[in-house]
Formats: sequence, C-alpha cells, structure tokens
Amino acid sequence: MEEFLEGTRSVARLVGSVGSGALGAMPEPLPSTVTQMLRSLQRLIDQAPPITDELEILVQEVHAKRLTVQALQAELTAFDHQLDVLERSLAPMESWVRQWARVRTSLTDTLQSAVPEEGSAAG
Repeated sequence: MEEFLEGTRSVARLVGSVGSGALGAMPEPLPSTVTQMLRSLQRLIDQAPPITDELEILVQEVHAKRLTVQALQAELTAFDHQLDVLERSLAPMESWVRQWARVRTSLTDTLQSAVPEEGSAAG
C-alpha cells in the first residue's frame, strides 16, 4: 500500500511538472482548477495512514499465533508419547493381575474342595 501511495505521489508530481507548460497555455480558470485538483490529490495521498506498520504488526501476530499452535502441537505429541509409554508399561501389570486373579480363584476352589464340609465329617 505504501508503494502504491508513493507511486501515486510520483505520478501526481510528474503530471504537475509535465502539464505545467500546457496549463499555462490554457485559458483561466482551467489551469487553476487542475492545479487545485493536483494539490488536493497530493494532500489526500499525504493524509493516507501508513498501513505498512499496521500490516507488519498483523503479520507478526499471525506468526506468533502459528508459533503458539506449533508449541501446543509439540506438547500434545510429547504427552501422547508419554501416554503410549505408560500404556505399554501397564500392559504386563494388567496381565499379572489377571493371572493372579485366576490363581487365587483356583486356590480358593482347591482349598474348598480339600476341606470336608462340617455336615459330612460328623456323619
């Protein structure tokens, strides 16, 4: 945008300098009207806010947001890896707990069948 404004300023200056000879040959009030129009155009261009700074800030903000997203993605990847390691670490323990439950049930069943019932021992 800044380049566009600078280009427009240059065109206005060029038109003003090139047309000055031709403006002198024109009858009044045309030369003064054109000169006023060129001066108004120059003032309008000079009053335009420099959006390059604003655009630069916006680009920096977008870049910062992207860096934040990338950081969050990295954290989530690390967290996912930690959960994967934990899950694989718990798998053998889960298997051992199941085996222990089967052994305990088996021992309980075996012990109950080895001990005679009270009613059959008296009889």
